[in-house]
Amino acid sequence: MSGCAPTYYASSSAFAVERKPERGLRMSGKDFTVVCPCCDTKILVDRETGVRLSHEIPPKGPAKSFEEAFAEDKKRRTNAEDRFSQAVREHENRDELLEKKFKEAFKKVAKDDSEPPPHPFDYD
Repeated sequence: MSGCAPTYYASSSAFAVERKPERGLRMSGKDFTVVCPCCDTKILVDRETGVRLSHEIPPKGPAKSFEEAFAEDKKRRTNAEDRFSQAVREHENRDELLEKKFKEAFKKVAKDDSEPPPHPFDYD
């Protein structure tokens, strides 16, 4: 059973998951079924004890060929390398950008002729 199955409770009112028509909580006699929203595993739970009676893992789709998996992995690696090189370029220019912003802020403060704000202790 997958680790993504939701926590199930003996009382159906304590189950707080968005219920879709094909997923969620289904009652039947003294047992109820919980369907995991991420992997669609069906879990049969005893209403009285809260014990998992059984679970059914849905069938998986067709397996990928080795060539398809290799091409997908190569694409993923290329994308990761591109993102990394972009981050390196941004980091290299970061010092210059911050220096430029600091100089502009310093010029703005130097041009400002207004009085500084009063200190909070000056009101006493």
